[in-house]
Amino acid sequence: MNLRRSLQALCLLCAPAWVASLSPAEAQVQSIDDRKTEARDLAMQGDAAFKVGRCDRAIPLWQQANTRFPAPTILFRIARCQALLGRVVEATATLENVLALPEEPDAPPAFREAKEQAASELPAMRARVAYLTVVVESRDVSVTPEVRVDDRTVSPQQKAIPIDPGSHVVRVLARDASWERTVLVQEGGHETLRVGVGIHRPLPPSRSQRTVGLVIGGLGLASLAAGAYFSASASMTARDLDGVCGSDRKRCPPDRGDDIDRLKTHAIVADLTLGAGAALFAAGAIVVLTEPAPKSEQPRIEVFPVGMGAAMRGSF
Repeated sequence: MNLRRSLQALCLLCAPAWVASLSPAEAQVQSIDDRKTEARDLAMQGDAAFKVGRCDRAIPLWQQANTRFPAPTILFRIARCQALLGRVVEATATLENVLALPEEPDAPPAFREAKEQAASELPAMRARVAYLTVVVESRDVSVTPEVRVDDRTVSPQQKAIPIDPGSHVVRVLARDASWERTVLVQEGGHETLRVGVGIHRPLPPSRSQRTVGLVIGGLGLASLAAGAYFSASASMTARDLDGVCGSDRKRCPPDRGDDIDRLKTHAIVADLTLGAGAALFAAGAIVVLTEPAPKSEQPRIEVFPVGMGAAMRGSF
């Protein structure tokens, strides 16, 4: 028992000395072999996920394997899965990375075959990439808009944005204003959106109470004018009858009965219209004078599509 323990202790003491005795080249070879083994294990796990139709799980495993040891075969598998998921922009970039790997003279045949397949499929993959152009026109406003495609911020100066085919949400933000639209782009298609950023100057606020007051006051003035007419007519008729019938109107000729009736009617109408006119004019003045001061809106920035009508404006 004591001999066994002594041998174990001796081995533990000798192990560091044995590792330290390796040359740098031998240590590097051992490190590469370890990374190859780790990459192979991760790649096999990715292959297993791919066989059951789980590209979403296979891609991260293959990416980890490629981090351990870059290989065209692993990158080519990633590109294939990305294409199956409709992520053609990423698939194109991955195929380009396959071709960018340096040529190794002692590379296994599988590596060369992967690069040949990548070169063969890259043109068709590039042809599937869609493009989106968002043109932002600033009008009399010094603000730098922010353009987002889905959850990604892109430069407003970028002429054509490579995107995957399908539906995408485009948003243009300028301070507190925003505009949004969903656009559908086909494979190999190119859509262009033109958006303007400008200053919205609202119209002066309507003064409805003042308008109502002026209408009421106008009706009052019209009623006063009518009352003045009938009052003047009654006065003239009264003076004429005073001269013919006397002040007591008891000596009127029989043919002046109509004048007497007209005098009574005009006098009554004058009283009514003068009273109503005065009341309406006073009411109109009260309505106008009690109107609260209008609140004018300040100019604000707005974002709107160019050439698609004011109904699509997006100022918030």
